[in-house]
Amino acid sequence: MNRIASATNLWIEGRPADAVTLTALQTNYGHLSTMQVRGGAVQGFGRHLERLQSANVELFGSALSAARIQRELAFALDAAAVDDATLRVSVGALDVAAVERGDAVDVTLLVALSPPRTAPTAPQRLQSCRHQRPLAHLKHLATLPLLHARRTARAAGFDDALLVDDAGHVLEGALWNIGFVDAGGAIVWPQGDALRGVTEGMLRAGLDAADSARRIEPVRLTDCVGFRAAFACNSSGLWPLAAVDGQAFAGDPVVPEALQAILKAVPWDPLGD
Repeated sequence: MNRIASATNLWIEGRPADAVTLTALQTNYGHLSTMQVRGGAVQGFGRHLERLQSANVELFGSALSAARIQRELAFALDAAAVDDATLRVSVGALDVAAVERGDAVDVTLLVALSPPRTAPTAPQRLQSCRHQRPLAHLKHLATLPLLHARRTARAAGFDDALLVDDAGHVLEGALWNIGFVDAGGAIVWPQGDALRGVTEGMLRAGLDAADSARRIEPVRLTDCVGFRAAFACNSSGLWPLAAVDGQAFAGDPVVPEALQAILKAVPWDPLGD
């Protein structure tokens, strides 16, 4: 029987995070990756490693080994006696002055374990929001505008926020990627400056391997209602979208079975030995 995380707890190098270190990491300069852990394993773990390693070189000028990342995540799961959880690893530096000088900096990994999350089951209603995240290719710590967009949407009676650039092109959701299904059943990924998520990457690779109908193209906000359906994806899985700004998609709000099959077929990589 798997041990399931029931509360949020924080770990550094397999030890409970201390207040002094947590305070030192509160600079809002860093990067992260969030993943679902089931039975001590993660889908697409190699993609998470690549994201963390490339971001570390760009933000801190230093290498971050895959072995260290995997070791510290495994340490945290073992110390917390948890098999199933939402795991967020945040990477920051204690030497803020060195960061500001532009030096190559050693980093600290903060692992947060919280209860597992699953994708919403009810089709979600979106409110559009004009916002393009800075340094969109990085999953960085500056998430206030994203969370504020989601809060604003929910306060207005919607389920979530859809980010649109100043030219009216769809980019991504507040904390997820979006895809569309056209009248012929082809998957359409919106082209634009957005964070390309791990789950989206797995789905794109699966569609390519199967030579399924798919394309990447600009999608204007006004184009949305012309699609048969739309879906969202992130580390919690896949879920259907119902409408944007009160305008429903042309067909039923469902996630294509082909995408569900692709995600189900992706192996889970153990974090431990």
